[in-house]
Amino acid sequence: MLPKPSHLLAWAALCATVPAVAANAGGFTAEIFETFIESNMGLDGSPVYFYSTGTVREFPGGRLLANIEGVDMARLLRRDDDGTAHKAARKMYILRDPDTDEVIELIGGQPNTRYFYPYQYMQFRLAGDRLVGTSTQGAGEQVRTVDIGANFQARQVGDVTVFTAPNFRALPDGTGSFEMYEFWVPPSQAGIMPPAMLTLTLVNWHPIGEGRPVYTHRTTWRVDSFEELPDSLRSYITAKAPLYREPPRDMNEIERLQRPD
Repeated sequence: MLPKPSHLLAWAALCATVPAVAANAGGFTAEIFETFIESNMGLDGSPVYFYSTGTVREFPGGRLLANIEGVDMARLLRRDDDGTAHKAARKMYILRDPDTDEVIELIGGQPNTRYFYPYQYMQFRLAGDRLVGTSTQGAGEQVRTVDIGANFQARQVGDVTVFTAPNFRALPDGTGSFEMYEFWVPPSQAGIMPPAMLTLTLVNWHPIGEGRPVYTHRTTWRVDSFEELPDSLRSYITAKAPLYREPPRDMNEIERLQRPD
């Protein structure tokens, strides 16, 4: 189910008429941490889906290179006695020709799978007012665990909880990336739909840029099931990427995906 324009306008009006409460350090409380867990991965192990749509543009300049569409899906695997949440996720994003809307399967003769992640295993816990988080992905010798919690901040904008997570990456070849996640969660009792939204700003190098950086912006919102994803993406996954119908079921599946091909 796509968000109605009136719902998005309600969000804008709500956030425009209330002051933001400044974040101190990480800005997390026990209540805000639970809001993060519930909205991000759910509480009962059932899949949570976030549908995305947006554009990929030349940077600088802004020339439209592709439209982007995809989904990030997750489930809560377990909670530890100290409250640590273990999350299983996978995500995929396809690029579409801006003129024909056809999926761009090859770039430079190579499969365009850079934005396909068969799994991500994440852990989150609360440490004072900060979020401590790690993310593990990859297979074989390329399995890597990185810190994703250090830059997370939480703040209240009126009744809306806002999470921000900037990520800066510099690579030895002189390239790198900057990405900024902004995650908006209204109070559940407000009845606002969708129940959570996310925007992504990303500047990085991608083959579609032909040696130049590209700028990606995505708007993302939560839906309740795979069946509620738009047919444009659901039909592609069913036909060509069935792994991405749901997040990993358990650690056994993640460990299988970590094995070298």
